[in-house]
Amino acid sequence: MRHHTSRSRSGDQVSRRKPSTAVAVARASKARDPIPATNVRAVRTPVTTPFNQIVWPWDPVASAPLVWDPWSALKIPGVAKAVLVYTTMLKQAALDAYRGTQPLPRPTLLDQPDPNQARPWFVQVHVEDYLLNGNAVHYVTAFDSTGWPASVMWIPAAWLTIAIAPRHYEDPIYMIDGIEIDKSRLVHIKRGADRWCPARGVGVVEQHLASLDRVAMEEAYERDALRNGAVPSVAIISPNPRLGDSEASTAKVDWLKKFVGPGREPAILPAGTQVIPLAWSPEDAQMTQARQLSLLDIANMFGLDGYWTGAPGGSMTYRSPGSMYTNLLRTALEGVLADFEAVWSQAWVPRGISVRFDRLQLTRDDLQTMVQVLVQATNANPPLMSQAEARVMMGLPPTITDLVTTSPITTEEVPAP
Repeated sequence: MRHHTSRSRSGDQVSRRKPSTAVAVARASKARDPIPATNVRAVRTPVTTPFNQIVWPWDPVASAPLVWDPWSALKIPGVAKAVLVYTTMLKQAALDAYRGTQPLPRPTLLDQPDPNQARPWFVQVHVEDYLLNGNAVHYVTAFDSTGWPASVMWIPAAWLTIAIAPRHYEDPIYMIDGIEIDKSRLVHIKRGADRWCPARGVGVVEQHLASLDRVAMEEAYERDALRNGAVPSVAIISPNPRLGDSEASTAKVDWLKKFVGPGREPAILPAGTQVIPLAWSPEDAQMTQARQLSLLDIANMFGLDGYWTGAPGGSMTYRSPGSMYTNLLRTALEGVLADFEAVWSQAWVPRGISVRFDRLQLTRDDLQTMVQVLVQATNANPPLMSQAEARVMMGLPPTITDLVTTSPITTEEVPAP
């Protein structure tokens, strides 16, 4: 999502961004379009910004940046890993409805918001858009008999254009391909706010664009060094000061015949010959260290501990999984969950009911630790929880008798004819 300031026909300044030119929804027929246009209005003002880049224009003298939008940033392995940590954790957490602290039967909308897509996928693409683009959007495609949403459909944030009047960001206009869509059906989750256009959020890529471009340049430098600046494995110094080119070439061919490949034959060399193994230059070695430190920078951009992106750090050998996941939840995931739960609760369910992710799945420890903790909780004086509640936390039926079911197959002896 981007915007720029241009003049409207009335002379007021309006914040706009160029719409995408490759939107499949806009090409569909009106009869089958899942996002019907309301108050159809094409963009009449001139557009001066590109539709797929965050930075524009860049310095024409300088080379083009290696990172310019969320999808070029996602090609950096550290960024992909950071996003994967968020999406993998959040999409495995079920969505439940609560009235206060009392859980309610799970509505169909929470079990599968989009009838045509799996719930984990729906959550994943929203989290990706939220982190990278700063905006996660979906459209309500159907309502139930009470007037609340019955089904929704994800809209890629890159499709949208947002227009606002000066100092009136509370009433934005949403457009796809320059055509306004019904904002009463649009559910928009923002990551922070753009101070020049508060109707849109700011993603990690836009916030740290210069640093991500530097990380990409480090990777490009290393790739170029491996491809164009290769260093020989060894240097062989002959004791013969009159060694000719033809003799050196013949000796090189003989060396390669003997030592290239898995074979390790003994080397018999003239007295005084020196074989010196070679490595990368000190500058190249420092660049490798810089790339390792860049993993810590990426972790900081996403609010993660460096451990989750593979940055060098302290050992995690003696830390239990539960404590690590709890720390991840409190320091990183909880902020994302709070935004999603607040917006979806307001848009999906009646007042007094809230939508929550099941955090138990995110903090579940190994089986032995879980059993020890639950035994202590049930044997405390007074007990902190009942055995039935402990079994539910383990993902088991409340009572052991619930495990006994009647077999549909008759197992009685039948007399022989």
